[in-house]
Amino acid sequence: MSENQIPKDGQIQHFVMFWLKPQLTKAEVANFKKFFEHLKPIKYIKTLHYGLAANTPIRPVTDNSFTYSLTITFDNIADHNAYQEDKTHLDAVEKFSANWYRVVVHDTILS
Repeated sequence: MSENQIPKDGQIQHFVMFWLKPQLTKAEVANFKKFFEHLKPIKYIKTLHYGLAANTPIRPVTDNSFTYSLTITFDNIADHNAYQEDKTHLDAVEKFSANWYRVVVHDTILS
């Protein structure tokens, strides 16, 4: 797809995978849910869902190596970008980032 064919408008899906540090206790892993709950009040978020990696069958195309994933939708790229700079988001990242060793983000313009 050329740059001219990439849509510039539409809802944004913000999909984030978190790999939590292996030395965390089960209670600390469970407590990490508070990170997502801290994000919920942010006004730019249209929907927010999170959960632990599912114990689905192993297949060559499946990656269950992450601990939690987060899916947020935004009405547009402007809301996504404002969320990135939102104080509540930045404070939550600062408070909980010591729990993870890897984060991967995929942003998609929804059709």
